[in-house]
Amino acid sequence: YAASAQNANRGSRATYIGKGKVEEISETIVRENIDIIVINGQAKPQQIHNLKIYLGKFKPKIVVWDKVELILQIFSKHAATSEAKLQIKIAAMKHMGPRIYGMGFIMSQQGGGIGTKGIGETNTELMRRHWRNEMRQVQNELEKQTDNRERQMENRKKTGFQTVSLIGYTNSGKTTLFNSLTGSHNLVENALFATLDSNVNKLFLKEINKEIYLTDTIGFIQDLPPDLIDAFRSTLMETIHADLLLHVIDITDPRMTDKITVVENILRDLGIDNKNQIYVFNKIDITNGVNQDDLISQFGSFHPEFISAEKGKNLESLLEQIQILLSHPV
Repeated sequence: YAASAQNANRGSRATYIGKGKVEEISETIVRENIDIIVINGQAKPQQIHNLKIYLGKFKPKIVVWDKVELILQIFSKHAATSEAKLQIKIAAMKHMGPRIYGMGFIMSQQGGGIGTKGIGETNTELMRRHWRNEMRQVQNELEKQTDNRERQMENRKKTGFQTVSLIGYTNSGKTTLFNSLTGSHNLVENALFATLDSNVNKLFLKEINKEIYLTDTIGFIQDLPPDLIDAFRSTLMETIHADLLLHVIDITDPRMTDKITVVENILRDLGIDNKNQIYVFNKIDITNGVNQDDLISQFGSFHPEFISAEKGKNLESLLEQIQILLSHPV
């Protein structure tokens, strides 16, 4: 692979990146035999289209993605349920607009063309009309699934069950912790967005003789576009309505503090930054001398716990803290 950087002030309305940088990239494509170009930013569909046209002169099958489309491609790879697939489709359609039908992202799901033009209707108008109709159809289908999820959550509350939700930056170890606490066997991967759906399982808290629900859902990432957050609001409902949040943090990550801020900002955007939280510092079995006392001093109001989800270390202490906060909400 090859990497290149550009001053943000030197971009182009037509191609997102400047003319000189585009020419440099075209040379790199040929020299390094590059197949995919990824822009670390959010470009407009027309800018992506223009880049593909220009770079295609040097490599006809070149693929050009921006950050949002890269995330969507990863999402698409990991989506296992119809709900997740619908959410991805909505996010893709919002991001790319009607041009999505000519960009190959979901053409395989269309089952044919995009319909017949009306009298005097241009191809662009046809795509817009089809885009509106399909967006309405997909949103209606997702709404049905959202209603079903809401009913499930309401039934839990009616029967007296409390819910604890695992949150955190992607790849922080949430699913490993979920499996360790509940005895589940959900797929654990060292990969971004390995979990896209909400996994729910019961957890028995012996000290208070009570069964609760534990949920594991999608991980967050820096500069996650609002359309993606909005599209996955159905999945995030488990977090939005939880009684307690377990914010799982990779203590070995050099950017740990920055990633904590990213997660907190997303919680604020969702309107749930005032929920009770436990900061769960994970992977203490492989940490490189991080001072736990400093973290306790810095994040004491978030009831910090230090664990190894993979090794099962200090999970009893975490469970005790969960029981305390559920029994005596702050």
